[in-house]
Amino acid sequence: MIVNTHVSGFLQAPARAFHRLQYIPLLLALLAFGPQGAVASTAYGDLNNFDVVNDTGEECHGFEIEIEDVHSTDITYTYDWNHFGAPRITEDNSDPAHPRVTIRYESAQNADGSWAAYTAVPAAPLTPTDGHMCTNPFVNEGCEHFGVGYYGAPTAIRYNWLVDRGGALVHHSAPVLVATPSWTYWPPVDVQPAVAVAVIPAPVVEIPPALEFGEPVFVKVIKTTTHNAADVALRDLVSDDVDGDGFDDWQNAEPAEVEAEFKLLQANLGGDPAKEELPGAEDEMGDGSETVTRRYEFYRYAAAVDTLDGETGEAMCDEVDPTTNPNNPQYLHGVGTAVGVTDAFGDTYYVDCAAQTVVGEYIGAQMAGFDAAMPLGLVDHLQDGEKDVAYTPRSLVVGGNSPYEIVITGSLPVGLTLGDYTDPDSGTTSHGVLHGTPTTAGAFSFTVEATDADNVVASNAYLLTVAGLVAAPQYLLVVETFGGGSGTVAGGGIDCGATCDVLLDGGTEVTLTATPAAGSVFTGWSGACAGTGDCVVTVDADTGVSATFVPDTLRYTLTVAKTGSGTVTSKPKGISCGKQCDHAFTVGTTVTLTAKPARKHQFLGWSGACSGTASTCTVPMLGDQSVGAVFD
Repeated sequence: MIVNTHVSGFLQAPARAFHRLQYIPLLLALLAFGPQGAVASTAYGDLNNFDVVNDTGEECHGFEIEIEDVHSTDITYTYDWNHFGAPRITEDNSDPAHPRVTIRYESAQNADGSWAAYTAVPAAPLTPTDGHMCTNPFVNEGCEHFGVGYYGAPTAIRYNWLVDRGGALVHHSAPVLVATPSWTYWPPVDVQPAVAVAVIPAPVVEIPPALEFGEPVFVKVIKTTTHNAADVALRDLVSDDVDGDGFDDWQNAEPAEVEAEFKLLQANLGGDPAKEELPGAEDEMGDGSETVTRRYEFYRYAAAVDTLDGETGEAMCDEVDPTTNPNNPQYLHGVGTAVGVTDAFGDTYYVDCAAQTVVGEYIGAQMAGFDAAMPLGLVDHLQDGEKDVAYTPRSLVVGGNSPYEIVITGSLPVGLTLGDYTDPDSGTTSHGVLHGTPTTAGAFSFTVEATDADNVVASNAYLLTVAGLVAAPQYLLVVETFGGGSGTVAGGGIDCGATCDVLLDGGTEVTLTATPAAGSVFTGWSGACAGTGDCVVTVDADTGVSATFVPDTLRYTLTVAKTGSGTVTSKPKGISCGKQCDHAFTVGTTVTLTAKPARKHQFLGWSGACSGTASTCTVPMLGDQSVGAVFD
């Protein structure tokens, strides 16, 4: 019998396996998994997605994530559905002992030097329930959603908005106060279940000279109360119920509860270890097949500036009174009536924290997942290359059990190889990595099919452009499907599921047709098209189209608001307003509403999903709908 090396063989970085699993005795870990049929190495994976509010006060044109002490080959999935698209990944090995990987989302520049994409300044403070605003790239209300998965155990992760300074994108001076949890995992043994513990640290920020503390932030921790074995993709870790199952997608269809509320965190130089991180409770994972998901919400420290200690920078009003301020119910006050604060000259004065608003505006949320055995998959997109410039080594095949069998249909750019890659600094060999130096410019379309040691198969199609070719302008048409149902979109070279993006000559007109699968309903287009008919789009720039399919069992609510004396009834039955003014109809139902004025009254007209003054109107139930009816 041969024992599967789940712990001693770590998929991308064997030498770093014990850094993550430092508390697991090797013998215990091996026995916990029992006999297996083949030697393979299982990937342990973190997935981290976050909403981040643009609180800089100016339009931003990108976002950058810096990860310390990992290699580019340790990066797995990235979340690419935002205003800036797929990021550019680079690795800095100026200190070989401490590599740094940068994941940079940035706007393209127009010919006149202006920026093609931006993140707006919010018109009003956003709330944690506004997550759908962050995950929909077709609206721009002041927040974005980014994400990255990785192997290994980074020592620090920094986040920065990118702003325009003289035609170049640089870090905004204010730090982004979100943080990434670190995980510790114990495999199952005997009758004890597997356990994962997530610890959320203070955000990594620069501590001002001569002070001991960086900028403070409040964090709220929400966790699922149970776990299941359903795989969690990076694009599912969002603060919105995209699939319509009644749970925000990060919950993985499990109920959630608040674990810790309004804990103040503040990076410091050892003056107060309790503020350096918020320990997490143990999450049991059964036999190790379950997935743990958690959500961390971040809020500004809003107390007056004189509550920061002048000598150390420590936030002194660090507790929260759960009683809501009736004059401003979004914010909460501190605790204590005589908190001592030292000013910059060493004098002490006292602050009434109970009179201070300490929890400020919501600034973002981190949705994190841990999978003890990441399923086999392929990354969604690849960054473009440049002729005769080394391509950043990129893990294209991730998860599963190596070694992989890889089949490529189509052509890789000349000079690039997909397979094993040995890092020249660490000597670590990674599998399923795209690397090399492209020697020919052009647009290269290819499909990758990977089979792991357990005979699990994954495939994906890619388009990789290598700069340097002068040619007629071409643009990318990308189709995405959403909604929790299933169906296909076809036309103009698109056949999505299988092929969801295509490169087309500028000016090409494409007709896309959405076909729902059995048990699903097509509810409409978004992006470059709208409505429910065929989508006709002229591709004269990079273009995105979204199609929504939902289960045909889904029900949407029709609500009637009536003014004056009269009744509104529906066919099929359900609405009889006055008495019953709302009803849930099955998706796809066309509801006919009839308005009947009372004696000596007249019907003046409809509003909302209906219009005009005819006594009847029809409402297609492709989402929740509201109708107004006025009698006089």
